[in-house]
Amino acid sequence: MKAIYSFVVLGCFMSTLYSMQELKAEQDTFKNSLQNKTLQELAIEFWKGKDLDSVYKRKLADTYIFKAKKQINNERIADGYQMFLSIYKKQPKISLLYADSIIEITKKLRNNHYPSTGYMIKGNILSTIEQHYEALEAYLVAKEYAERNNNKRQLIGLKHNIALLKTILGKEKEALLVYKENYNYLMKQENSVLRRSQIYVATLYKLSDSYNRLKHYDSAYFYLKKGIKASLSNTYKHHYPNLLFAYGINSYYREEYQSAIDSLDKALILSEEDVNDVNVRKGYLYLGKTYLQLKEERKALQYLKKVDEITNESNYRLEIREAFTLLLDHYKKNKDQRNQLEIMKKLLRYENVSNIKYSRLNHSIVKKYDIPQLIKDKDHLISEIRNDNKVLTYKSIAFSVFLIIIVSSLYIYFSKKRKNNYKIELNRELEKVKVLENKERKSVKSSKNFSTKLKKEILEKLNDFEDNKGYLKNDLTLNKVSKNLKTNSTYLSKVINMEKKKNFANYINDLRIGYCLQQIEQNKNFKHYSIKSMAKEVGFNNLQSFVTAFSKQKGCNPAEFMKKYGN
Repeated sequence: MKAIYSFVVLGCFMSTLYSMQELKAEQDTFKNSLQNKTLQELAIEFWKGKDLDSVYKRKLADTYIFKAKKQINNERIADGYQMFLSIYKKQPKISLLYADSIIEITKKLRNNHYPSTGYMIKGNILSTIEQHYEALEAYLVAKEYAERNNNKRQLIGLKHNIALLKTILGKEKEALLVYKENYNYLMKQENSVLRRSQIYVATLYKLSDSYNRLKHYDSAYFYLKKGIKASLSNTYKHHYPNLLFAYGINSYYREEYQSAIDSLDKALILSEEDVNDVNVRKGYLYLGKTYLQLKEERKALQYLKKVDEITNESNYRLEIREAFTLLLDHYKKNKDQRNQLEIMKKLLRYENVSNIKYSRLNHSIVKKYDIPQLIKDKDHLISEIRNDNKVLTYKSIAFSVFLIIIVSSLYIYFSKKRKNNYKIELNRELEKVKVLENKERKSVKSSKNFSTKLKKEILEKLNDFEDNKGYLKNDLTLNKVSKNLKTNSTYLSKVINMEKKKNFANYINDLRIGYCLQQIEQNKNFKHYSIKSMAKEVGFNNLQSFVTAFSKQKGCNPAEFMKKYGN
């Protein structure tokens, strides 16, 4: 019996040994097949292999770096590190190590896209994990190397990346100018490869995103269509999910709610719901807003709560603030004070941290990028003027002689014509004076009829109206207010114009905005309302009227004001 058992065990062992030898032989064959490929063949297989598993991709990258090191080719070694960056793109700590390795191994290269590319990659990773100040520092170093090597393509990319930081700071108009400048440059290039590049697709994406933010939805839609088409025809579809997020947001504002849901759902799948991606959080927010419009509050809450769950002090952005204000509105409506207080505390903490973080970033962009760039542009302009001065002098003399002849001829012609027109114009002006005199007489007569006593009575009634906060009603007109005050609408309008130095509409709006500011200062709950709720609370029928009146009085819109002074 023991002999039989020993024979079975020996058989199993021999079988396993044979299988292991077969596997080793297979692996050796596989390894040799990769070793026989050139660096270019390995790179093409790695970057164009859409469905390759991570193990095979790692073997390709390992083989690529092994061969590059054997050739002592630092540029190709850095390309190999980029392969590993692709593999570990969702692990920022590891990705940063590879970015630093790229910088270290290429720092002595000259007339090359490295090490600038290494610093750009590092900046992108830092920006992804919300370390924007450190990202800016990396971009500025990359810019120095790109300028030294006169690498136009990299300079466009760096301008683009710094504009992204401006977008984060809420400087959408400044950022849009950069994206437009880059777009115009790319469109002028005869080299069609540039118009199929990642920077071209990224530019189309950010143009559409900026127009969305600035509420120019038709312009956003135009660039979105171009961007999606360009992305689908591109080998690397890195920006396709971002374009879908922007398309979903654009569809929401164009009130195409089903299209918004379809685009946002697809974008979330393609982005693998990566919580480090701000677009994922925005996607949840706009799915919540879309379902609110469709009166599906339960679904809306699921997405708004997702934003709350994946947001923390380090990844909070102003653009997802509305998720928290909508949750506050919901909890307030349902008298859920515990959750209401919890959300309030979170929002206050996030706002405080982000204000400090973004204030530092803003100061650094202005000091280290905007001002030096302005000085550089000024110096370039002065240089151009000096070079053109000689040619300009001769042209100026010739032009001056020509101008004198033209001006003399025109003077003779128009002086004759002026004399003929003078009498006609004088008669017209006399007629206007007569009309104005008649109006003045009527006005004086009307003012005499308007007694001081009546003016005093109306002013007292207006004071009562203000004390009782009658201006908070949302359907006020001059006729309604005059009827409530038991006076004539003409007299009421005159008193407001004469004593308050403004028309009726501005008078009511200023009172409402004044009350709103008082509530922000004194009422802790009020400052956590959404902007729409604030508008309704102080008597405005629509959000746009509230924002316009607020901006007119304070010089900024309510959202900007709350960001600066709400705490």
